[in-house]
Amino acid sequence: SGEGVEAVLAHLARASRKSPPPPRRAPPALESVARSTARQNQAGRIHASVTKSRVNTHSLTDRLDRFVLHPVAGPLLFLAVVLVVFQSIFSGAKPAMDGLEWLFTGFGHLLQSWLPDNLLRSFLIDGVVSGVGAVVVFLPQILVLFFFIALLEHTGYMARAAMVMDRVMSGVGLQGKSFLPLVSSFACAVPGIMATRTIENRRDRIATLFIAPFMTCSARLPVYALLIGAFVPDRYFFHGLLGWKALTLLGLYFAGFAAAMATAALLKTTILKSDRMPFVMEVPPYRAPAIKTILLLMWDRSRMFLRRAGTIILGVNLLLWFLVSFPQPEAKASIRDSYAGKVGVYIEPAIKPLGFDWKIGVGLLSAQAAREVIVSTLATIYHVEESDHSQGLRAVLQKEMTPLIALSLMIFFAFSLQCTSTLAVIRRETGHWGWPVLIFVYMNLLAYLSSLAVFQAGRALGFG
Repeated sequence: SGEGVEAVLAHLARASRKSPPPPRRAPPALESVARSTARQNQAGRIHASVTKSRVNTHSLTDRLDRFVLHPVAGPLLFLAVVLVVFQSIFSGAKPAMDGLEWLFTGFGHLLQSWLPDNLLRSFLIDGVVSGVGAVVVFLPQILVLFFFIALLEHTGYMARAAMVMDRVMSGVGLQGKSFLPLVSSFACAVPGIMATRTIENRRDRIATLFIAPFMTCSARLPVYALLIGAFVPDRYFFHGLLGWKALTLLGLYFAGFAAAMATAALLKTTILKSDRMPFVMEVPPYRAPAIKTILLLMWDRSRMFLRRAGTIILGVNLLLWFLVSFPQPEAKASIRDSYAGKVGVYIEPAIKPLGFDWKIGVGLLSAQAAREVIVSTLATIYHVEESDHSQGLRAVLQKEMTPLIALSLMIFFAFSLQCTSTLAVIRRETGHWGWPVLIFVYMNLLAYLSSLAVFQAGRALGFG
């Protein structure tokens, strides 16, 4: 029938139409992100509806940081703080140092009067008292340094110093995070190198531990203090607030830091080149320092120093005493004929262009165990050779050296790497001996060339 035909045609028309495709579902990862974003937005709306916050932009910390972190005032303040620390190292520690020196000298005189003139007396006075005592007398200066480091750290200033120094670090391809291990290296390079573990970028970390030994550690301080005290005059500026001794010490610290920055720039543009990582650091609020914590830190550092003096320094001095005391022919004319003297004479041609004689050469060799050992070595050598043990080491050095030789020696110690512990920890942190060997050769070659340039230039100008 007609109605049936029409129904069939209508059915065919409907079937021929294309039905719209079903909606596509988003990938599961995008659905998860969308759900997470929705939850975060909902949580934010709930948090905003039930909480009130107030940002105090006028707190004491904010007001101080406007000055401390200022691009110009911040570095000037940092320099002023450093000057105060160095001046205190000499002026504040002098009474305690004089007391320790009087104590060791008096004990040596007692032994000299009690004991007959034999090897035992020489062993006790020259090997133990003169050698170890020459280093221990610098303990007050080291404690002053650690006091200020702990004070600056616990007040919150040290973190801000890292923020200020980030501008300097970025200029050589590093970041402000590298400054904290370098500050730790002012106490000792070993913990400073271990502190580089906080640096995520491996190339930045290697560059930082490479330059950490340039920082003037506490082991260099006795060497500087001895030579500065003997050859730099007591002259002051600004009504006695700042003297030549503090400025000389500051110059040596700055020389080490400048060499470190130049080396970092060299490394970051050659073998350790990498993209600079952004520096993000949480700056703590200012707070009053805990005196008990500072005193405990100073006590811990003094124990470490005295333990070092009673083990490494004492051991090296006893070995050195044997080497300078033997052989003992009947007509021995000088310590130059001893085992140590022969070694010093053998290496003297290599170090003579620096102004060093064989005695300083023996000291440089002994300092490979620890930098400050050269002080006790020179005390042992000069006191063994001198018949009058009442003379202090500074007075003896003033007769044996010139100011130019002392400056050359200080420059050598500012750049040289003479610490087996530092080499061992670099080997452990890097995983092989390539880096410690490279650092040792680089630093000592730089020390030799710098000392050579200073001494020869001084002689050419008529200061020799």
